[in-house]
Amino acid sequence: MNLLKTFATASLIALASIGANASQIVSGGVTWDPDFDNGFTSDFISTGVFKQYYVAGTARGSISVGDKISDFNLVTLDDTLEGYGFLTTFNGQNASEYCVTCDVLSFTFTDFKLDDLTAVGAPIFTGGSAAIYANLGGLPTSYADASDDLLWLELDAVVNPLAGDGAGSTIDVAGTVVGGLNANAYFDVVGGAAASNFDTDGELFGSDLAYSATRNAGQDTGGFIINGNSIPEPTSLAIFGLGILGLAGAARRKA
Repeated sequence: MNLLKTFATASLIALASIGANASQIVSGGVTWDPDFDNGFTSDFISTGVFKQYYVAGTARGSISVGDKISDFNLVTLDDTLEGYGFLTTFNGQNASEYCVTCDVLSFTFTDFKLDDLTAVGAPIFTGGSAAIYANLGGLPTSYADASDDLLWLELDAVVNPLAGDGAGSTIDVAGTVVGGLNANAYFDVVGGAAASNFDTDGELFGSDLAYSATRNAGQDTGGFIINGNSIPEPTSLAIFGLGILGLAGAARRKA
């Protein structure tokens, strides 16, 4: 009877400890509350701003391969979409609140190749990746500046088979390359300091994070929302499990 009481008491203490720790997650120098009411069924949402341009994939006229193109009238097939920005909010917190050891979470995206500009459902993109960094030194002013600190999340774009009127694309665009548009994308978490907190496969097409962006016509800047699910580190659960196993072992020895 005493052993059962000890077991029950230890279990309650461990569970209470887990509950207390689960209210606030800290990972890779960033903290957030997964219980924040963001209006979504998922427990993670961030808003941010970005600046984009295209990287020339072919030479033409005065444009050389690798040149950055900010006049979107000059964009053509095989050019790749690239850009950078930062997260203005993270589950209701601003950078001074969500950053523990950083200044801001910066955001980059690259290698979204323009594959079709004329088909029904165009533009269609292939490939692409993104990343979030725990950035030091204030707000980023370039792609290099946004990607030179701790890699917090490494993301690969997921093909949306419904995009491009069913042709499939890694960016689902409502609009044109030149004009204003809304764009949606999905990402798999493939690495980074906080990867274990976001690798949940909980979004469409088996992805981990959903991304939605808006840009006005004639502008190379815009805003975005990223949402998904975050989970605490498994350490607390592992410690609880080890504690239970230890108690079970003690019970067997006493028996």
